[in-house]
Amino acid sequence: MIKALLIAPYNGLAQAIKQLDIPEDFELETKVANLEEAIYLAKEAENQGYDLIISRGGTASLVEVNISIPVVHIDITGYDMLRVFTLIQGAQNTVAFIGFENICRGARTLNDILDYDVKMFTIHQRDEVRLLLNNLKKENYEIVIGDVVTVEEAQKVGLRGFLITSGKEAIFDAFDEARRTYNMFQKVSYKTNQYLQILKSIPADIVIINQQHNILLTNLSSEKERIINKMLRDKKLDENIREALLLNKKRWVSMNWEDGYLELQLFPIADGNTKMVGIHFCSYKRQDEPVALRMITNMTHRPIIGNSAYSKNIKRKIDAFSNTNDNLFISGEYGTGKMAIAQSIHFQKFENNYPLFVLNCEIMHSNDLSILKDRWNTIQKGTIIFEHIDSLSATNQKLLIELFHQSPESIQLIFLSKSKAPSLLEEKHILLSLIEKIDPVFFHTQPLRNRKEDIEAFISYYLSQFHTEFGNESLGIRPDALKILTHLEWPGNLVELKKTMRELSIHAVGYYIETEDVNDVLNEETMKKEDSPYDKGFYIPPGLTLEEMEQKMIQKVLEEEQDNQTRTAKRLGMNRTTLWRKLNDK
Repeated sequence: MIKALLIAPYNGLAQAIKQLDIPEDFELETKVANLEEAIYLAKEAENQGYDLIISRGGTASLVEVNISIPVVHIDITGYDMLRVFTLIQGAQNTVAFIGFENICRGARTLNDILDYDVKMFTIHQRDEVRLLLNNLKKENYEIVIGDVVTVEEAQKVGLRGFLITSGKEAIFDAFDEARRTYNMFQKVSYKTNQYLQILKSIPADIVIINQQHNILLTNLSSEKERIINKMLRDKKLDENIREALLLNKKRWVSMNWEDGYLELQLFPIADGNTKMVGIHFCSYKRQDEPVALRMITNMTHRPIIGNSAYSKNIKRKIDAFSNTNDNLFISGEYGTGKMAIAQSIHFQKFENNYPLFVLNCEIMHSNDLSILKDRWNTIQKGTIIFEHIDSLSATNQKLLIELFHQSPESIQLIFLSKSKAPSLLEEKHILLSLIEKIDPVFFHTQPLRNRKEDIEAFISYYLSQFHTEFGNESLGIRPDALKILTHLEWPGNLVELKKTMRELSIHAVGYYIETEDVNDVLNEETMKKEDSPYDKGFYIPPGLTLEEMEQKMIQKVLEEEQDNQTRTAKRLGMNRTTLWRKLNDK
């Protein structure tokens, strides 16, 4: 049964409906209304579950743009034209016919065939009617043929109006069209409901929005929908949505939100002139939850600092690695820039067009690998960095090998480790089968003590960075002060150098860091522990052997970990047996 509301723009149409035998498959209600009043009735009918609206002329067109259920037009037929022309037959005064082109076209043909003297006037917009009628009155027209609005306006300016009424032929044609429209709409609705149920059943959390950021469709939980609703007003997300639409490309967004960390994927949806964006709610972690897998987006170029042969070699390596899909194994001491090199390779290769994921193997669990697998299925290209790969348990290494069988070739894998692969294999920190599976290109970073000619360039870079970020006034360093810093061994490498320069930039009172500033900051570090001035901090006096410096570092970490050898071994990147041996060899 088709539940339909027929909105008659004039009373005569409603009366004509009453005299007809309504088709048995229709449950029809008829009301008389025109234009704005018709919109109210149509919206009410939509809310009450009507299947479609039937109306005529401008009323049907106005209703159509204000509701989402189908609107069937009662067209003006040749019979309707013939009836109105018969009514004005024999008129002694000049007759004008006013209508849109689709109406005038048929009327003009019938007028020519019957050889009537009716003048045709085509309008393109409704607000042209009043001006046209006033001009016709000045030209001594007395009779006007048109639709409901035209006839009403004609009577207001003192002209006689003849309404083009709809006969039973047009009404029955409308019933036939309504039946076809209903059947088609039912099929579309059935498919739409199928797609909606599929969307709601998809394990991934997805929301579809329009350009105005209104939610059109979602399968999110109420908590995640609340988060997304608030986030849609966020400037950073808005910029990424606009960019996804503008470039018609997927975007990946990571951001801190309220008390958690969010990862989102944006994908544009084109539907003719309508633009929409899908938001894939990849993950949400509360701040108190450890995040092993994180996504880095909106990266910027990170320059390789220094003019040493080693720095120039890094730049060449980055250029080479960014032009290949080979997996990489980057080893080196803490603070030697392994992550910076990996990120530079990604940025030079993909910029921000594809995502970069970092998996911290120190804190990961087996379920993080399942999350990683989902990311692989989501992205087309990108980079995954495995940080602290030497801390991964043998069990998780085996799971990782299984996962690599499904890894797309378009995703580059980069592994970071404190130790070189041969020593990891010798001490059984990493499985030979894992190295064989990833088949990486190996690259080892140098500690800062082996590239001291780059220290001055790093100091200049850090001071410039602090000046921009914090407004520090220090712009340079005196040669004697630089000489002191250059002679240090920097066991903490670039991390320690940056920390020291941050303290010096705060301590210095002028534009240049003086020798006194360096001595003060280094003395503060050495005086933090009363019984041994050099046990605290990274400062280690020159003249010690490598073994002696290693013992200093071990004792410092052991003290910080309150003599817990398991935690100390983990921080130092060695197993507990190796730590015990080194402690007993001193």
